[in-house]
Amino acid sequence: MKAIWSLLLALLTLGLAQGVPADWPDPFKMQFQRLQPPTLQPTRVQLSNGLQVLLIEDRSLPFVNGRIYLRTGSIYEPDDKVGLSGIFSAVMRTGGAGDRTPDQIDETLETLAASVSVSTDNLFTSVAFNTLTENLDQVLQIWADVLLRPRFAQERVDLEKGRALEAIRRRNDQPTQIAVREFVRRINEGHPAGRISSAASIQSITREDLLAFHQRFFKPNGAVLAITGDFNTQEMVARLERTLQGWARGEVSLPSFAPPSPKPSIYFLQKETNQSVIYMGLPTVTAFAPGYSELDLASRVLGDGFNSRLFLEVRTKRGLAYATGGAQTQGFGWPGFFYGASISRVEKTAEVIELMLAQFRDLRERPVSQEELELFRNNILNAEVFRFTSKQAVAERIARTQLLGLPPDYYEQYVRQIQALTPADLQRAMQQYVRPEQFVIVVVGDRRQFDKPLSSLGNVIEVPLE
Repeated sequence: MKAIWSLLLALLTLGLAQGVPADWPDPFKMQFQRLQPPTLQPTRVQLSNGLQVLLIEDRSLPFVNGRIYLRTGSIYEPDDKVGLSGIFSAVMRTGGAGDRTPDQIDETLETLAASVSVSTDNLFTSVAFNTLTENLDQVLQIWADVLLRPRFAQERVDLEKGRALEAIRRRNDQPTQIAVREFVRRINEGHPAGRISSAASIQSITREDLLAFHQRFFKPNGAVLAITGDFNTQEMVARLERTLQGWARGEVSLPSFAPPSPKPSIYFLQKETNQSVIYMGLPTVTAFAPGYSELDLASRVLGDGFNSRLFLEVRTKRGLAYATGGAQTQGFGWPGFFYGASISRVEKTAEVIELMLAQFRDLRERPVSQEELELFRNNILNAEVFRFTSKQAVAERIARTQLLGLPPDYYEQYVRQIQALTPADLQRAMQQYVRPEQFVIVVVGDRRQFDKPLSSLGNVIEVPLE
């Protein structure tokens, strides 16, 4: 399906340049039979230490993949050490583990054509491995060492801190990066998701902080392991019991946070550039909560692709933006946000802001057309098959779902809701949750070139570039 759409878009682009034959169908109105995704469920096992394991056998290729998810991410960093989780995840892999130095781990994995990696985000830290079946025992032991016995070599900690400081030094180079950072910061005001690192917070991080972070959050009874590939399930469970036998269960107490409390205003950052970057929106609901499906579909009408309101009105009809779009983000534990964004001609900045706000208001004041609803509804439903691109992707998604406490059939419920929505449902959700007068609006650009002062649009708070 994705290949079909790529081809259609390529042909459309060609047609714009050479003229589309009159008898060609409109690619955005073509109907395709909806593919039914396969039914695939992992075997669920709990190890003696409390670790939940999801296993899917796949003997098609001689590979084994595993990824363990733990409920720890950037929102759990201490307030004075923002940036710790990024350094933690990098040095956990590169800083040596068990009896192996960093170079020994690199050399062994390279010889075995295998990988072990660590990644982190707001909510999760994950430790993954990929290996040929014949090398499983060796790679599994390295993975377990990285997971349970990271060394956090001081020279690697210093190296990663230096990289983080350099990234901070350069993070005002690109207007889009500035706008995204400030928008996320302002819309999550009062919540840890809105914090940003500083030179002081990075410099304060020590090896002892990384060890303490690991000790606090890395408990088997607070984790889920997804493992897929060429193995026998019973043998793999026994292998995991042996490999992880020293990992003792323990209490994991996750702090709770108040929801964000953003302050509606226009936040302006002066940057000499020939483009303005504009973000606007507000927090709404958590993912898959009441109202989420309606807002998700409404946001597709607003800003998802070439046929969306923002693209047609701001870019296609008026040529005021180089790029524009919007979405309802997923929020787990705190609300996601409904937003729109544009990279616009700097001399049309105020006009673009007014036009974007008009699109939000129109979705509140008038029901969308049935044709629009069906187009974007079908986009959602037709994309469902891509959730099953591999058994590994399925197992990892189920692992994350379990840690988030979502019901196993959360997505099936979401699909049923999307199928049943009406234009009136979308309008009702827009009126309930999306109020433009409460928007956080972030603008990055050169005010000397604006078509009119931002103060003519509302209260302006000038934010210095840090």
